[in-house]
Amino acid sequence: MNRKNSCRAAGLLAVMTFSLVGCNTEASYSPQEIIEQTLQESKQPLTYYGEYTLDMGELGGKAQVKEWVKDKYRRIEMKGDNGEHVITVKTDSELISYDVTEHTAFKMAYPQGELDGLRSPREEVQLVFNLVKDTHEIKIAGEEKVAGRDTYKIVAKTTKTESLFGDIEAWIDKKTWLMLKMKSDNAGNQIITEYSKINVDEKIDDQQFILDLPEDVTIQEISGEDTSALISWDEAKQQLRKFLMVPQENALSIDKISMVKGLEDRPEYSFDFGLDGQPAFFITIFKADESMSEIGPILNEKEMDIRGQKGTVMDDKNFRSIAWQENGYQYSIVGENPELTIEDLISYAQQMEIVQ
Repeated sequence: MNRKNSCRAAGLLAVMTFSLVGCNTEASYSPQEIIEQTLQESKQPLTYYGEYTLDMGELGGKAQVKEWVKDKYRRIEMKGDNGEHVITVKTDSELISYDVTEHTAFKMAYPQGELDGLRSPREEVQLVFNLVKDTHEIKIAGEEKVAGRDTYKIVAKTTKTESLFGDIEAWIDKKTWLMLKMKSDNAGNQIITEYSKINVDEKIDDQQFILDLPEDVTIQEISGEDTSALISWDEAKQQLRKFLMVPQENALSIDKISMVKGLEDRPEYSFDFGLDGQPAFFITIFKADESMSEIGPILNEKEMDIRGQKGTVMDDKNFRSIAWQENGYQYSIVGENPELTIEDLISYAQQMEIVQ
């Protein structure tokens, strides 16, 4: 799927990527060894039923989650304290998410086994630990019981103010290496996920992974493939009409322009820039949504004026971007060359000229 596509269900992804599978052992390990063991592939895929609470604080309230996992199959039922009720089922060839409250659903079909190439829940957590290993101090903070099971408590405290992730606490089951509890602090927002029940090797009927939708449900089919289309400079000008763009000069050039349908079929345009033959950064442009301007900084984003407009910047070793709204469009500039600083991205934004 296109890495630049909008995410329709960030909360769902947080739920889908919470649990992970590792190695079964009782030996004594250092913090790094425990993490490495935790993130190893399991030789025997776990089958289990679990119940946990997802508390996103002021960002998203609380939700009660039930989870059935069997090999590569998964069913998740989430009920929020705001009345939200979502059922999601993933098989080896299809993902279905049904919003019971809104009476809508989306389906994504893919060739059997194709999702094997996407990140597993284990790999998602591995990605986080890899991202924080240079910016956090990681240590064992003891052994505690969670959901009646013995766990290692791992604490990762940030040592740098400019870090994408804040402090993280993780409670990892000693026998199954499932992460049974996690706390994370990002820009003052705390997210807590904690299992209250976990039944390993539960007998789960395959019928649990069949989701029959009511006939009157509105279903949106989502392609599992990259749906972006390459377009020409003239086509981009015709469709955007009047917009801002960085001039192509001083060895800076547009290597590729693509368009993809985002939320509610909103067209989103991406301009990939190269410098001296190497990827430099990309610019995304789409029609501004007034509600977006009301959303404050997320994670470790910071507010900053960009081109005289209220904007945000994210400055991390692994990810740098700036974003703002201007004349009816939402703009983002994302660095692809790690040598480019936030100051470089802001400088490019200042150089932008009107194209029409």
